[in-house]
Amino acid sequence: MSRGNPVARGRKRAISAPRRFVRGRSLALFTIALAAVLAAGACSSSSSQSSSSQPSANSATTAPASGAAGSPTGAAAAGRDVGLTATTMHIGVVADIATAVNPGLFQKNANVVKAWAATVNAHGGLAGRQVVVDVCDSKLDPNATRNCVIQACNNDFALVGTAALALTDVADIDGCKNSAGQAAGIPNLDGITQTAAVQCDPDTFMVGGNDPTMCQTIKDNPQTYTVPVGDDRWLSSQYPGLHGIFVYNTDSPTAKLNEIPVYTADSQQASIKLDGLGYYGSSCTQAQSALIPAVLVMKQHGSTFAQDGSCPGNFEQLQAEAKLQGVTTVKAWMCAGGCYAPYYIALNPSVTEGTYQNLTSIAFYTEYQDNPTLAAEVKQIGGISNLDSNSLSSYVEALLFQDAVTKAVANGGTLTRQSLYSVLRSQETAFNADGIVGTTNVSAHSPSPCFAIARVVSGKWQRVYPAKAGSFDCNPGNLVQVKVNMTS
Repeated sequence: MSRGNPVARGRKRAISAPRRFVRGRSLALFTIALAAVLAAGACSSSSSQSSSSQPSANSATTAPASGAAGSPTGAAAAGRDVGLTATTMHIGVVADIATAVNPGLFQKNANVVKAWAATVNAHGGLAGRQVVVDVCDSKLDPNATRNCVIQACNNDFALVGTAALALTDVADIDGCKNSAGQAAGIPNLDGITQTAAVQCDPDTFMVGGNDPTMCQTIKDNPQTYTVPVGDDRWLSSQYPGLHGIFVYNTDSPTAKLNEIPVYTADSQQASIKLDGLGYYGSSCTQAQSALIPAVLVMKQHGSTFAQDGSCPGNFEQLQAEAKLQGVTTVKAWMCAGGCYAPYYIALNPSVTEGTYQNLTSIAFYTEYQDNPTLAAEVKQIGGISNLDSNSLSSYVEALLFQDAVTKAVANGGTLTRQSLYSVLRSQETAFNADGIVGTTNVSAHSPSPCFAIARVVSGKWQRVYPAKAGSFDCNPGNLVQVKVNMTS
């Protein structure tokens, strides 16, 4: 029987989606049982999808709307390529929407890109063209995902805000032919990425950053990672002598590969001593009672720290089980699994109070009105309740696309996929999406050192560090390198 917990210990939590902008690429926040889902999806798709069937696509020229200034460029800039006409520019959004595990999974990601296009179109379009958003539902299915990429290659200028968790093969991205028949690739501005293949793809660009060090040493053992540790260093400065456990997600084999290097760096560089084994795996779909072994370690050692990168429901279960077992020593509960949302607090206010959360975006629930660009987007999508960390990542990629296209046609430049690539690879060295995220060297495929921290105070998420709204701690020393043997 659960005490003070509205969800019984034996009940499984509902599955929710990953939150990439809560922590940089180095900590992949997988909050669905991906391995099983993808395996089942591959089998069912292979047997039921005919060779002539195609994933559904929703093409729509977004309606004009008021908002922040877009990119009014007057007459259409010179340029010819797939997806471009003299008056329109087609972009593709590949997103998992109609999924069995979580219906409407990334619908908001598609919505924010369409809303961004509406604002841009209302202010003259982009490169003198109206933006047409083609949404293709990848359905959390490898075959549907590949078909969506192929469809975009044939019809769209670029992929913007991609949110496809089953995108594991970049061959169709890199081998995509331009209007001249050359396999130059299709630019993929990715909102939510998981696998090393996509993270290390030279044709993929992520404002959340990836890790070129990891990509360069991917065949080494131990492998070298560049990861952010600023958040836990700050916690250690507030609570000296922290020691405890880290929980990683077990629903995807790639989750552990992304989380353990960060936790290792946190232990080594943020001086957080490991209790027991230090790292404990947990599924987003398991019962709360499955966390008892990890909680008993905390009780035995009097842990003062606990960090969970599995998912919000799993973290709440960890906190609830700790309360049930009489663990009262924890000074810092750090969520690394996308807890920055009102629904996490509501899961169990008796234990969620005081939780910390790392952010690589502004604390948008309370600060969006202070940022004109984000305020316009929130108005366009119908309110802040229609934005979350997942969809914010796709919106930021749309802003990156807008910035890169504008630079490509500056001073009479010609717009092609190749000229867009040129900008993305060399001129996006200090991108911050008009202050929505910390400054990132997208061209170098680098993670950002910037972070902020929010905390649940009196039942609401509030910024606690840095204190100034919209600000970040961007000390370059927040990024460190760590060697990890992931085979042991």
